[in-house]
Amino acid sequence: MAPEDLRNTTLLVASPGKCIEASGDEPVFLSKVACARKRILASVGPVQSPRYLGRLRRGIHFDALLDLGFVPQEDYHSEVSDVPYHFVFNGPTREQEPFAQEPPNQAERTIPWVLVGPRSDRNRDLLGALFEHEIDPGGFCLLNGRPKNLAPPEPMLGGPKLSAILSKARYYLWGAERDVVYYESFRFIISLMAGTVPCKIDPALAAAGFDIPGVYASVSAFDTEVQDIGYSEMYRRARDFYVSRGRLGEHLSGALRLV
Repeated sequence: MAPEDLRNTTLLVASPGKCIEASGDEPVFLSKVACARKRILASVGPVQSPRYLGRLRRGIHFDALLDLGFVPQEDYHSEVSDVPYHFVFNGPTREQEPFAQEPPNQAERTIPWVLVGPRSDRNRDLLGALFEHEIDPGGFCLLNGRPKNLAPPEPMLGGPKLSAILSKARYYLWGAERDVVYYESFRFIISLMAGTVPCKIDPALAAAGFDIPGVYASVSAFDTEVQDIGYSEMYRRARDFYVSRGRLGEHLSGALRLV
């Protein structure tokens, strides 16, 4: 786009670094971005991470930040940046509705639990706790490696392949991958879409008191709830939490009106 065409345009930028690298000419790209009427950074992830700070410091002056997730992080954001912050609840899209009124048939879910993530000490400890507490040993686990100089990865197994496995599972487990209090909303959504109960084992997040269902301080606490209320009720509770907060489009429209 020509600079004059950008003067009435609002740019919503999800990955500044990738945009700059793909442009082929960083100075020209940044000069054009500066011509836009407004520039908004769309963010997913903990605001205390180095990657978050990197996005804010890639040479683009942002007029606002939209933080997509389940838990507002405005207090943490204000410690590192003066860019106006707006929280956007990561609700369902139109394509994700309607959800089933009743949980999927448990009898068809032959995999008791799934654990997928990086080969970290925390995930190894989580796997060990599953066996220590004699959680059903028929679960599926894949912990992938990653060079230490790279950021924590998304699970190596993802997209349709992960969804295919989750469609046969009852519970999707993961632990904290960073020393920050954060909930990965997209893991929740992927799990729910596959009919699997999202369950995060994170003592710090559990102690924070957020109302997100399926957050446990330990594998023992998770197992206790499985025994007390079971798969169907745990899935129904997670679904009700998600759909009761309204659609993503509604939250996004509300935030854009404030920018």
